[in-house]
Amino acid sequence: MSFQPITISCQNQSLAAVLFLPGDPAPCPCLILCHGAFEYKENFYEMAGGLCQAGIGALVLDMPGHGKSFGERFHININLWVAAIRSAIDFLEHQPEIDSHRIGAFGFSSGGTAVLEAALVEPRLKALITLDATVRNYLGVMDTLSFNILNLIGKIKKRITGKDLRLNIVRLLKTAQVACDPAVNQMILENPVTIGAYAAFPMPGAAQCAFVDTITRVHQISIPVLVIHGREDHVDAPETARLLHDALTCKKSLEFISPSGHCGHLDTQKDRVLQLTKQWALKHL
Repeated sequence: MSFQPITISCQNQSLAAVLFLPGDPAPCPCLILCHGAFEYKENFYEMAGGLCQAGIGALVLDMPGHGKSFGERFHININLWVAAIRSAIDFLEHQPEIDSHRIGAFGFSSGGTAVLEAALVEPRLKALITLDATVRNYLGVMDTLSFNILNLIGKIKKRITGKDLRLNIVRLLKTAQVACDPAVNQMILENPVTIGAYAAFPMPGAAQCAFVDTITRVHQISIPVLVIHGREDHVDAPETARLLHDALTCKKSLEFISPSGHCGHLDTQKDRVLQLTKQWALKHL
């Protein structure tokens, strides 16, 4: 296996990425790995290594607004994330180690939103895997009301000043449960990147971490889609995965994993997530 830090051009700006390649010299299939809101590519290095052991290449991205990529910090702009995925495919098409006809995408949480939206406009994608994907507003009634009010205030502030409303909502992290493994949960919630995002939460810039309607369009996807979701996901309820699977009209499969929270790629069943991802990629790429 080899890995190489790279820079990909996207809308005349720079995406930070790492390309993981198996040792086999023959052109291999490849998955583009897309992290979620307020995350970064390093959380998927272990998965990328596991894919390489199965003969699958992996391109791990920092999505716009995150990590070392361009964009306003912690903004979730799904259209821009789709553009990043398409730019990643442009890059992969010129790599001799990659079979350009066998490119797929894996997306976690908001990354799942992005890969599903990308599949609607990008014919070069041949298969998808989503993990704990966000495809609809998952907030309760009162949280939705509060979020809408803050979003409106943020829009007004941005129109007047050109800058987002930045909220300090770190207190919400103290009781959050994003993983079933207590050590993993603590690691995520105490990560300086996570704390930094919640200390300067941008509105309206981050609204699409919850306010999306992707589920209304997924019936148009024609490539195979594997939906993976944690049964103990307290961020985006498992019901979301069932609704997503039911809305898809392509070749599809639904896998609930347990015990697993919202961050299945880091949680107790991360090996199962990897196994399912490898199987789907090898079958459909």
